[in-house]
Amino acid sequence: MRERRTLGYEFATEREARDSAAELDRRFSPEELAGLRVYRIRWSGNYLVEAVFPEGVPERRLEDARALLGELGRPVHPEDLEDYKRATGTGFEMPGWLRRFLGR
Repeated sequence: MRERRTLGYEFATEREARDSAAELDRRFSPEELAGLRVYRIRWSGNYLVEAVFPEGVPERRLEDARALLGELGRPVHPEDLEDYKRATGTGFEMPGWLRRFLGR
């Protein structure tokens, strides 16, 4: 199985999280971005963006993603990301119609 790398960033509002996720989706090809999800963190009311990158994506592209998500978001430690995901149950992916609208 191929190794994947995951980034998690926390945002204060849903709009910030969705806008950042949409921008990430626009800037990265489907080969570079294996998964993109937005979660609501129930106990804080904040939102979490999880971006999954497949093995082979250059480190500089991961740095690009960190810079983009870090403009409005706060990085989440990988262990905390797993805890957040377990606590929130299922997240939701960017809807198919939005991905098509963005040209994906």
